[in-house]
Amino acid sequence: MKLSFLKDVKIKVITDSTSNLTPEQVEKYDLEVIPCYVVIDGEDILDDGSIPQSEFYDMIDNSKKSQTSLPTPSSIWEAIEKYQAYDHLIMIHVGEKLSGTINAIRSVIKQFRRKNPDCNKITVYDSKGVSFAAGYLTMIAKQLIDQGLGVNEIIKKLDESRDHDIKVFLTVSDLKKLFAGGRIGRVTYMLGDLLHAYPILSLVDGKLEPVGREIGFERTINKIIRLIQEYYRDDKIHISFAQVKPREKNDYFREKLLEMESPKITKIVDFLLGNIITCHTGTQVYGLVIARNFRDD
Repeated sequence: MKLSFLKDVKIKVITDSTSNLTPEQVEKYDLEVIPCYVVIDGEDILDDGSIPQSEFYDMIDNSKKSQTSLPTPSSIWEAIEKYQAYDHLIMIHVGEKLSGTINAIRSVIKQFRRKNPDCNKITVYDSKGVSFAAGYLTMIAKQLIDQGLGVNEIIKKLDESRDHDIKVFLTVSDLKKLFAGGRIGRVTYMLGDLLHAYPILSLVDGKLEPVGREIGFERTINKIIRLIQEYYRDDKIHISFAQVKPREKNDYFREKLLEMESPKITKIVDFLLGNIITCHTGTQVYGLVIARNFRDD
């Protein structure tokens, strides 16, 4: 139900570059994106899309060490200050268990309020995810704003989507970067390296956790398909399909998805996996993010 008195309440959605949204999506949903940083072999690189994705993937493949860094306090401050004409800011960010970004944002907000005691209201929302797990939530938030919902109702519906509707499944065929970054243990790394036992990773309570392991790529993808079917059953699902470098394995993955009779796929949208994610996974990653009953038309 739309509440007429809420129509005059201006709400802005802000996220960060880990959400992996395309420029077209940012424009369509009128979002503000705070850029994070990647650090490759000691060089700081702003994650603002200024480097072509294919060039960045080559940098990752050739790097000895790659890691990520938080948005700068000044970039967070500028984003908050920029939208003071709005009544409320909803800031949706990479999961608190995955990154220090939310803590950095909360710290800047405290400083901003000290200097601007009459500033607008700000809600910081933990997506408990990364990439399109957070990206879907930002788009859903804007859809709910356009429907005339208030902030409390928006947050309630975001919780429902985050906790029940959105799932991430991925596998990585080269585990060096995940192991180096502490995202997987030594046993998982050794099994993958020696036996081609691919881990299947998903977001569990805000952390990237193994939910399965199979030997060989085809068996791994078939296992992911079974996990999708078990979770979504006869639901309608929207899929964001991660692309990195063109590989036949991507084609196989897509074919298996299209063979599913249930759940019903309403749309598959390809996206280039972002710089922040590939810093931790490397480029040999195959994955998708799924949202139940999401529409972007």
